[in-house]
Amino acid sequence: MTASTVPSFHAAVDLGASSGRVILGRWEGEHLRLVEVHRFPNGPVVRDGRLVWDAERLFEETLIGLAVAVRHAEAAGGALDGIGIDSWGVDVGLPVLGTSRRASSVPEVRHHRGADEHEPERAAALVDPAAAYAVTGVIEHPINTAFQLRSLAAGSKAGPPTTEAPTVLLVPDLWVWLLTGVVGAERTIASTTQLLDQRSGDWAGSLVERWGLGGFRYPPVVAPGTLVGSTTPEITARLGARAAIPVHRVAEHDTASALAFARPDGAELLVSSGSWSLAGVCLAEPVLSEPARLAGFTNEAGAAGSSLLLRNLSGMWLLTECARAWSEEDGHVVDPVALVAAATAAAESAEAVPPTVFDVADPGLLVPGDMPARITALCRAAGGTPPSGRVDLVRSVIESLAAAYAATGRAAAALTGVPIRSVRIVGGGSRNRLLCARTAELTGLPVTAGPVEASALGNLAVQLVAAGRAPSLDAVYRGHRDDPADDQGQGPT
Repeated sequence: MTASTVPSFHAAVDLGASSGRVILGRWEGEHLRLVEVHRFPNGPVVRDGRLVWDAERLFEETLIGLAVAVRHAEAAGGALDGIGIDSWGVDVGLPVLGTSRRASSVPEVRHHRGADEHEPERAAALVDPAAAYAVTGVIEHPINTAFQLRSLAAGSKAGPPTTEAPTVLLVPDLWVWLLTGVVGAERTIASTTQLLDQRSGDWAGSLVERWGLGGFRYPPVVAPGTLVGSTTPEITARLGARAAIPVHRVAEHDTASALAFARPDGAELLVSSGSWSLAGVCLAEPVLSEPARLAGFTNEAGAAGSSLLLRNLSGMWLLTECARAWSEEDGHVVDPVALVAAATAAAESAEAVPPTVFDVADPGLLVPGDMPARITALCRAAGGTPPSGRVDLVRSVIESLAAAYAATGRAAAALTGVPIRSVRIVGGGSRNRLLCARTAELTGLPVTAGPVEASALGNLAVQLVAAGRAPSLDAVYRGHRDDPADDQGQGPT
């Protein structure tokens, strides 16, 4: 297949834990240009005592962004040729099929930070965690979809019976349903649920049954790049498009999209650094062993049939929450970017004292609250000197993230037997010069930073290949022209 030289326009809807973006990609056969046409804030809200996502508003913002993308494409003499959705994992909407597809009918999506921390213990009484891991490759964690569904199923027993079982749709699949009316599940996002059989690529029926989750419907699982169909007449009109727009199931888990270009040889430490950090390696097959589980690794499906062996860690969320707490304390907005700049300057001074390192995977860091106090307590628990001020605390966060990345690389190499030769940091954290420099120092390896909009780039690449516009994911990656801050090498210092 040869790449088309006729310009085509595709929209990547990239939903993150703190913001959402609609990014328009213009592909001209060898070059890809990205333009962010709409950005909107995201975060949890409390409704009826439950922590949820503001799903209705998020979908409305998605439509606003797609309408802007349509206008941009038409102004350039083309049309919007495709749409793909990626987001964080684990959280689901539970529509009862047959209800309206209007935005006002967007079902509730509970927030994983409100998950019941005791649910893994209850589930372990039904299925041994090692046995579950040998099937799904996912470590037990309260936020996992399986445990969220168990909590919902237990709570629904006291409510009125329903005539139809709700369907489990992770956020990108929920958006695809709202756009097209077509129900389905994409493999990479489904692999975050702890309900996908890693070997068969289908739902793990035995776990569904033994965990008491048979009261939900599970749609067919398909591979990234599957053409769903096109936007409904109502959505097409709402977007102002001249014709229905094709929608593909891309690598819908944002991590899979961000790491879509990784080689499955296990030799590069991959870090997707956003609100969360996911660090690990790309392999040809999942690692479902007990040592992998005990080392805290989870297996997630990759964009091109590969497997990602990853650790879930905290990320820029820590800095965001610290800035929020300090903003409330000061009565005005505290800019986290300015704090990072000050921390970088402090770290580079001749008098710099190494900051205290704490465990960025501590469960206490998962929920909103007084993050500076929690981090200070963790520094004390680690036997180190508590941060002396805000800049010192920010340095501790960055140093602890870099230390966690380095430790993950060592652990992955021990499991796979493949030495790590380089590091790539993608996502928003790749702009953090101090984080990249400290990761290079602690690993002793060259660090490549970027692309920043890695998830959107992977989203667009899957669309372009699936639509026959590009010959390969690598071709799209090579043709990408990103912000000059991207793809800057950082060697060990």
